Amino acid sequence: MNPCQMNAMIAALTNYLYVTLSKKDFIFWNVFFSELSKSMFGMEILRSICYFEKKKGHKHRRDDKDGDDGDDEDDGFDIGDFDMDE
Repeated sequence: MNPCQMNAMIAALTNYLYVTLSKKDFIFWNVFFSELSKSMFGMEILRSICYFEKKKGHKHRRDDKDGDDGDDEDDGFDIGDFDMDE
C-alpha cells in the first residue's frame, strides 16, 4: 500500500465513522485512536533508539549494573534512561 492509498483509506474510514456514529462516540474514538497513534509512534522511536545503541555495542541497563551506556565518555545519553520496565 502506498501513502496515497493509505490516505484515501483513512479518509474513507473516517467518513464512514462520522456518518454512522453519534457525535459523542465519534469524539471518543477520535481521542482513542489519537492516543493509540501517539503511543505506537513513541514505542517505535524508543525501539529505534535502543536498536541503534545496541548496534553500536552498548549494553542495556539490565546487563550493565552501573546503568550507563557502556562507554566512558559523558555523552549525556544513557540507554538506561529508556528502560520501560521500571
